[in-house]
Amino acid sequence: MEKQEPFWNFRLVPDIFVDYNEIANRIPGLRVGTQPNLGLIDQIYGETDAFTQWRERDKTPWERFTAYVHRLNARSPKNVSYKVLYLTRHGHGVHNEYMDKVGEGNWDDYWGRLDGDGVTYWVDAQLTATGIQQACELARFWETVALEQKIPLPEMIYTSPLARCLHTTELMFFDAFQKTGRRFAPLVKEGLRERLTDHTCDKRGTLTWINQAYPGFLIEDGFSEEDRLWSPFLSETTEEHVARKQRVLEEIFQRDPNNIIALTVHAYAIGAILRACGAEEFVVREGSTIALLVRGERPPLGRYDVMYY
Repeated sequence: MEKQEPFWNFRLVPDIFVDYNEIANRIPGLRVGTQPNLGLIDQIYGETDAFTQWRERDKTPWERFTAYVHRLNARSPKNVSYKVLYLTRHGHGVHNEYMDKVGEGNWDDYWGRLDGDGVTYWVDAQLTATGIQQACELARFWETVALEQKIPLPEMIYTSPLARCLHTTELMFFDAFQKTGRRFAPLVKEGLRERLTDHTCDKRGTLTWINQAYPGFLIEDGFSEEDRLWSPFLSETTEEHVARKQRVLEEIFQRDPNNIIALTVHAYAIGAILRACGAEEFVVREGSTIALLVRGERPPLGRYDVMYY
C-alpha cells in the first residue's frame, strides 16, 4: 500500500468528555461501555462571570456543549474545524460468539480463516440475538434518554459496509430519525471497515447485497461490486489501518460541513481513529457508543496547488 502523507492534523480536545482510558484501566480487561450523558463533563464553556453562569444554568450540559461547538467553528480560521464524533462499536456478532466458544488462540490460528463450521457461518458476520438486543438498547437511548438530555441526533451517519455495522446502524437510528421527521440515509464508506486480516469475518458482501438488504442507505462513489480489499493471504498492519482511518477522517472533515457525525465501526477501527487523533487506544464494548470532540487542521490552501480530495 502506497504511503500517503497526512493532509489534516487531528487531535482530541481534552477535558470535554470523561477520561475513557481511566475507565478502561480500572479493571484489567474492562471494555468501555456507553457512559451516562455520553460521557460529557458538565461545565460552563468560555467566560465564567456570574451573568454567564446565570444565563446558562437552565440549559442541559449538551445544549451548552452544542452551542460551544458552533461557536468554536464560527470563530476558527477556515483551515480549522471541530466535529463531535459519536463512535459506535457494532453489536455482538456471530464471529465474536464463536471466538468466545473456541478461545481467541484457536480462532486466530484456525477457525477465523474458515467460512464456518458447517452449522454456523461468519463470512461478513451477522449480529447474534445478543447483538440485536444491544443495538435495540442504543435505539431506546436515542429515543428517550437523548431527548431528555437534549443530546442531538447526528447530522450525518457513516457506517462500515460490513453486515454487523449496517444492521446496528439501522436498528440504532432508524426509529429516532423517523419520529423526528428526518431522512434516515447513512453513507456506507469502505474505509470504515475493520482492520483487514485473513479472517473471513472481515470480508464484506457485494454491493448488490447491500443495496437489497439496506435500500435506504447511500453508497459512496467508487464502491466496487465485489470486495477488492480482503484477501486470505494478506493482513493490514496497524500502521496501514491507522493511515486508512486518517484518510476517512480527512474526507469527512474536508467534505462534510456538519458538526455532529456518527460512525458505526469496529473495535480496532475505533482504536485506529483514536491513534489518528494522537490519542491512546482503549477497547469499546460491543453495542456501545462513545463521544469525542475532534479538532482538525489542514495547512492553508496557499501552500498547495491542488486541493486534496
